[in-house]
Amino acid sequence: MKRLTSCLMVGVLFMLGWSALTAGPPDTVSLEVMNPRAKIPPPPFFPPSPRVKELSGKKIGIYWLGKAGGDNFWDGVDELLKERYPTATIVRYRGPFDLGDEMAAKISKEVDTVLYGVGD
Repeated sequence: MKRLTSCLMVGVLFMLGWSALTAGPPDTVSLEVMNPRAKIPPPPFFPPSPRVKELSGKKIGIYWLGKAGGDNFWDGVDELLKERYPTATIVRYRGPFDLGDEMAAKISKEVDTVLYGVGD
């Protein structure tokens, strides 16, 4: 009896599997892809300011994020600017990678043009 039950079970499982294999693929498949970040509006666009045509007599800002070794580079740029434009004033700023609105507004009021330096 035990053997008969086992054979029947194997037969039923075989038939279920066979019918699943021969049924074929479904007629239509639907796939919905969703963005996990949602819809994010783009940041506002600000066109670049017009270039300063002449640096003589201007205030030139240098913004640097403090990356190691950058001070050597910006000291060299500072020297070259002073040699080439002796009447220009160099103002140095230091802060994080992202200026932020407050710092950007402060710098724009204090200088005529700015050199922005980040690492790597």
